[in-house]
Amino acid sequence: MSPKTSESTHLPSAQDTAAPLAMSARTRQRRTAAASVVGSILEWYDFFLFGASAALVFNKVFFPDISPLAATLASFATFGLGFAVRPIGGLILAHLGDRIGRRPVLILTVVLMGVGTLAIGLLPTYHQIGIWAPVLLVLCRMLQGFGVGAELGGAYVMSTEAASAEKRGFYGSLPGAGEFIGVVIASGVVAAVSTLPEHDFLDWGWRIPFLGSALVVIIALLIRNAAPETEQFEATRDSGKREKLPVLAAIKARPKAIALLIGSGCATAIASYAIQGYLPSYLTNQLGLSSGTSVLGITIASAVSILTIPLAGALSDRVGRKPVMISGAVAITLFAYPFFWLVDTREPWLIYLAITIAFALMLNSIFAVTGTFYAESLPTEVRYSGLVFVREINGVIFAGTSPFVATLLVDTGGDRPWYLAGYMAAAGLASALCVWALPETAPVRTEAADAAAQRTEVPAEV
Repeated sequence: MSPKTSESTHLPSAQDTAAPLAMSARTRQRRTAAASVVGSILEWYDFFLFGASAALVFNKVFFPDISPLAATLASFATFGLGFAVRPIGGLILAHLGDRIGRRPVLILTVVLMGVGTLAIGLLPTYHQIGIWAPVLLVLCRMLQGFGVGAELGGAYVMSTEAASAEKRGFYGSLPGAGEFIGVVIASGVVAAVSTLPEHDFLDWGWRIPFLGSALVVIIALLIRNAAPETEQFEATRDSGKREKLPVLAAIKARPKAIALLIGSGCATAIASYAIQGYLPSYLTNQLGLSSGTSVLGITIASAVSILTIPLAGALSDRVGRKPVMISGAVAITLFAYPFFWLVDTREPWLIYLAITIAFALMLNSIFAVTGTFYAESLPTEVRYSGLVFVREINGVIFAGTSPFVATLLVDTGGDRPWYLAGYMAAAGLASALCVWALPETAPVRTEAADAAAQRTEVPAEV
């Protein structure tokens, strides 16, 4: 399949220009990439902490006076509430990102996420203040969700806009790799505190990772403050080519494409959030394994993903975005049942293998390319808002509900995971069909363009 550039991407191809890239522009690209990655680290540091704590801690310290199943469902409902708030925060902040700039909005998202996470680590428990404890937990989760809504979408936009045409897949994948760096850091901290005696862990140990997020926030703010605005946004702003309501403009111009882009992400949303958000509960409550089993498995898979995501992004620069994404979606469809067969063996090394295969080799084939694919599908003046709309609607429908639905499906199946496996397989098939129905967005590669790319870098759109 020969990749074909969409006419509406407003992103230059390698053969469109041969102007040399000055060192300042090269530095600009690298600083923008670093700024994109560091916020993604914080986002999934926060996500992993909340997901793991929802399964292992929150049901006990914030919802202790109801049945174990009801407490778990309430805890996961709080987790899902963050996804309900994400579109609101995402659309408001992305609107500002399309109007005033990517950089100031991405500084604000770090502040919102950081404050929400730090506050959770300081919350009193249900036994200390009663019903106000879960209420405050919900408010902190909503603050997190408000900031997270515009975080990864903005990181995708910044990294893609700053990249040269022949490397957009690679640079666009780096925020995804940053998210797994966040998971590795968070899971390492969680694994360390989970070795404490249960009483100490539930009393104060679980708070340490949340309080430790302050260090990540400080580093993220320093890097983002030093990052430049993207040249593509500056050119659009200077030309006056901006929409008053970017998200409505994007939906009105391309309703079918927007719907297909939302569907294209359902496999990563359902499968990844079921594994990361629900699997710790399944291993602990249904299989009787220690909480550290799932934490270590996700840590291993995340560490491998830090390498496989950029590789998948670079591959999409060679063969196109669609072949990489469709391959990953089909693979997760075929692997959904074998995944749980391996998990149900209760053998830790087989569980680690299952999680690593599902994440590092399959889901990340979609995830690595999604940001670039979405960004290339939308013009500059509505790119941030349109991309965030697609991601966050997908999050509300599929991701935020995934641990909750997984809990119900396993309970309906008599504590067996086969209904959940079917749900994951169907999501993979749906993603493959949606991607197949969309046009390719990667620039056409020619021998002449490849030769030119070896001699010079290509500047961002001006």
